[in-house]
Amino acid sequence: MILSKILFLLLFSFLLGCEEDQTYSKKIISNHENSADGNISNEGADLGAEPISRVNELNAERPPSLNDEIVIPIDPVSQIQSILIKANPDYRGQGKLHEENGEIIAAEFPNCGLKDLSPLRGLKLSALDLSGNPVRELRHLRGMPLVRLYLEFTLVESLEELVDAQLVELRLNGSPVESLKGLEGQPLENLYAVGTQINNVSALSSSNLRQLWLTESPVSDLSPLAGLPLVSLTIHRTLVEDLSFVRKLPLIQRLHIGETLISDLTPLRGLNLTRLVFTPSQIEKGMTIVEGLSNLKEIGTQFDDQGKDLMPPDAFWAQFQP
Repeated sequence: MILSKILFLLLFSFLLGCEEDQTYSKKIISNHENSADGNISNEGADLGAEPISRVNELNAERPPSLNDEIVIPIDPVSQIQSILIKANPDYRGQGKLHEENGEIIAAEFPNCGLKDLSPLRGLKLSALDLSGNPVRELRHLRGMPLVRLYLEFTLVESLEELVDAQLVELRLNGSPVESLKGLEGQPLENLYAVGTQINNVSALSSSNLRQLWLTESPVSDLSPLAGLPLVSLTIHRTLVEDLSFVRKLPLIQRLHIGETLISDLTPLRGLNLTRLVFTPSQIEKGMTIVEGLSNLKEIGTQFDDQGKDLMPPDAFWAQFQP
């Protein structure tokens, strides 16, 4: 009797399970058919499934895999700034880099504490300002198509690494540069070399110099400048004695020879000078030549950061007592 009951219960459970399987199969088929029609049923929620829209959201929120290809745009300015900061402990990124068509073409780093210029290697800079930095060497600038370079108040002594440049303007004021070697054949027009150690200007003999400042430099021979298109020449407080080279400066208009060893002004005869600064007490010969310069508009004994006393020739000669 007991055995019969057990068999009956087993048979009943089996039949009930078959019915549930059929119901479950009908739900899957129904969902599949609705899906094919474009209608997504939520009846599958009891199966733990997410609606497709939610699945897409989850995929969108999924963090990128290591296998995903990630393209990060590189900002050349930020990249160079970062490398400069790492290479120069005193640099804080205050310099300016200028781009054109995605390429860095100019840079300004005045008084920025730069010593190591290696991060600039390979850049195609046409203009670079390094004034006031403790830079000593320029080897990392080799190959740059530099047109303008400012090295005022740096520690640079040699310019030989600039042989590949095409300099039109170079500023060396206050730097211990000893030689202009490296500038040969460059189209230099403006050279500022006040307070340097330059004692030889032969490297400038084939330049296009129009303005030259050599104040307080130990140069004595300026004959290599003969024939250049110089318009303005300042050799204030140099060791120059012989002024004869100016006869071969046909375009010269402004001349500052104050506090030099020059005592003979006769080479100025026939020049179209508009400004002359000199030290009358030093002159032994040629003062009448100066009085006869018809184009002279300004004349004086001082023209520098300490002061100026330029005046019209008539006023000057009225004050001057030979």
